[in-house]
Amino acid sequence: MKQFHSVTNAEKIGLSTVVDVFDRSDLFELLDNEAVLRLSRLGGKAGFRDSAAIHRSTGITTRRRLRDGVQPLDVAVALCRRLETASDCLMGEFDAILLCHSDTDSQACVRLAHALSQELGLSSEAIAAFNHGCSGFIKLVPEGAMLLDSIDHKGKVALISVETPEYWHDGADRLFCGIVSAGATAAVLETGRGLPVGASRSDDFQISPDRRLNPDPLFRMETADVFDFRGEPCHRTVMRMNAEPVFINGIELMLDNLRAAMLSIDRQSGQRVIVAPHQPSGKLLRALIAAAVLEFPDVEFLNNLESYGNMISSSVPTLMSRFDEVLPLNKLEPLRDDDHIILLAAGICMTDIADRMSAGHTCLQWRGNTLNVLHRHETPADANVSVG
Repeated sequence: MKQFHSVTNAEKIGLSTVVDVFDRSDLFELLDNEAVLRLSRLGGKAGFRDSAAIHRSTGITTRRRLRDGVQPLDVAVALCRRLETASDCLMGEFDAILLCHSDTDSQACVRLAHALSQELGLSSEAIAAFNHGCSGFIKLVPEGAMLLDSIDHKGKVALISVETPEYWHDGADRLFCGIVSAGATAAVLETGRGLPVGASRSDDFQISPDRRLNPDPLFRMETADVFDFRGEPCHRTVMRMNAEPVFINGIELMLDNLRAAMLSIDRQSGQRVIVAPHQPSGKLLRALIAAAVLEFPDVEFLNNLESYGNMISSSVPTLMSRFDEVLPLNKLEPLRDDDHIILLAAGICMTDIADRMSAGHTCLQWRGNTLNVLHRHETPADANVSVG
């Protein structure tokens, strides 16, 4: 997939609503670093040295998994109901619904979209399914913007992200068990309302041999006897990562997209630029910010890893749904009208996991009181019981 969308019509497309369901303790429970330490040592592996080492590496204290008995469909339905409340629009009234649900099984997203359509009383074709990985939300935005451009009335498109990485990772794989987290967010793109969308772009990039440190695939799938995120043995197809080239190229791709985004915005004196990047891990995020501030010393970056982790395609919209807590957490002032927001992501290309990575950006401009946000203002510790 290669997409580029630049909004130039007189009635601009805006992001008008963004919601999450992370207060729902009936849906999620928290994994603390002691639980991750035990997972990493399953099967006789050395694992992490201790819980402090996990925090230093990942930047995360707690991450989510689904409660026992909860299915991705349960989360998706709860998310859609909350979106209806926040947007004052029933799911059947949207011009299109786009769903990202990542998995090693490329049909998992299709099955979830079909089941969700049935649960919501919609036609089987009502929800378009995408298996996009970490750049999923950034890929859905230009897709939704192009759909709005193609209709002859003021329209609304719902962008839904339901991520359950516990279904497609090995709980004992220290490259993933310490960072990945369940996530669920929904947003609305709308004609003539919300935060104006400037440029929105997503691409899949070939990572040539000279940009790798070894000849191995960037990612690969393996079907094997592994452990689930409750520590139980299971047989499943999991994702394996070639960490160093993914780390290096992920940083470079996000930097390239940040440069392109900065060139596309018309920044006036006094306007801030706030970057809401994908939250891959503490190590990668720190390296990205350190490199970026050398070129853009006055750009501000958001880090939401501590209590949320890497939620695949839900990471970036979660930052937006929780600006009220993320900005002070990062010791940043509240947003002001006309401040620029750059959404940024890079990660696995699910259609070519061995040799490509996906990346992209979306530029928004802040307009006070034009973004509908609905979530309970509970801290993760209040909302869920940690599994330690």
